[in-house]
Amino acid sequence: MSTLKVLKEYLVGEGEYLLNPDNNGKTVMLSGAWGSGKTHFWQNEISREQKKIEVNGKTHDKYTKEEYEDGLSYALKEKKKSCVYISLYGKDSLSELKKEVLFRASTESDYLSDDIEAFGFNALATIDEVGGAISTLYKVASNMNESRRDKKGTNRLKDGGIICFDDFERKSKNIDLNDLFGFISQLAIGLNCKVVIILNSDVFEGEEANVFKTVKEKTVNKFFYFEPTIEELFKSIYNSDEKYNRLDDYRNEILSAIKETDELNARIYIQVLDNCLEWVNNRDNYDIFRELVLCTIFFTNHHYSLGFEKTNTENKVYDVYDAFLENIEISQTIRRAFPQYAQGTIFDAKDIIHSLKGDVTKKKSDNNDNANAEVYYAEGYKLIEENKYMLRDFYYYIYILKVENEVDSSLFNEINIFVKTGILIKDDTV
Repeated sequence: MSTLKVLKEYLVGEGEYLLNPDNNGKTVMLSGAWGSGKTHFWQNEISREQKKIEVNGKTHDKYTKEEYEDGLSYALKEKKKSCVYISLYGKDSLSELKKEVLFRASTESDYLSDDIEAFGFNALATIDEVGGAISTLYKVASNMNESRRDKKGTNRLKDGGIICFDDFERKSKNIDLNDLFGFISQLAIGLNCKVVIILNSDVFEGEEANVFKTVKEKTVNKFFYFEPTIEELFKSIYNSDEKYNRLDDYRNEILSAIKETDELNARIYIQVLDNCLEWVNNRDNYDIFRELVLCTIFFTNHHYSLGFEKTNTENKVYDVYDAFLENIEISQTIRRAFPQYAQGTIFDAKDIIHSLKGDVTKKKSDNNDNANAEVYYAEGYKLIEENKYMLRDFYYYIYILKVENEVDSSLFNEINIFVKTGILIKDDTV
């Protein structure tokens, strides 16, 4: 059984950790590496909040009846409880956060206008007609609705509801981390509900890292570590949207290319699949998926493509060299260095950086008459260090995986132009 299946079974299957009333009042943490698909797992495998989506111009439910009833949202709805998902992104205060929690926990469609209509008029229309008195009355009615909503939200969370907080790395600096965890703990205990925290395992740095280490021990009752395999994460992303069914004939080829990179990132998988889908819908040549996958992953990670131009001597000048143009000698050193590494055994990133810096040092001694050499080459070292992961991946994709070897140069560059610009023109319009 896959690790994701085991985790899902424990949380909402036979284990029913999140549905067991004995666990009310507890705070749960789901942590893992950045981009490993924690949010996707929660929304598509655990919560499964039903919503309308559009596919091929037709609108229908995201989940089938069986899929929806297999999720947490349905199970809680049957108990007249809410499953609330809250992103901390953009939240500036705990009071604002509390309002959103209660807003989402209440039934959003029926609270806004009921009390206003009870007064026997359409508030928005009569504000213009009667003026300030009606405006005041409208505010009173709105306050009544807010109070009603808060009470309704509280009832739907109390004794068994669930609140999930995500995007901790995007929280406002105005919200103190210690206060935030205190607020979360108060929600869980005060409402006797369950609170789920989703975050990256390395989300905090410096003083916040120390605070986090202290407060999590006092606040969190249960820890789960999210660590899917590449195949598990890919399958989860692929099966979450039926539009990807169009890629069924190429699914294994796409997955195989992802495995070559060892990349484990849900957002990148979605970008890869979307690019492959767009290619299938606009091109007749389907023998390029490995190249398209590798080029998409490289560009998404580093914002430089693997495209190139040929010089008069037939040497290839790759786009990644643009990162070093402010130090032309560093750029030239890298152009000369990588082909020689391709013939040897060097691959470790530290070895590559060390060798490049060695080449630069030699050039420095050859130009010791330059009074500014010390500063110039120090800047060069810095450039290499700042781009060391791009250099590592560039070497690996081009010289080890040989990403461009199976397609001709024009097609390879067309793939990279598409990846870089996001624009792919249909074959019949070229």
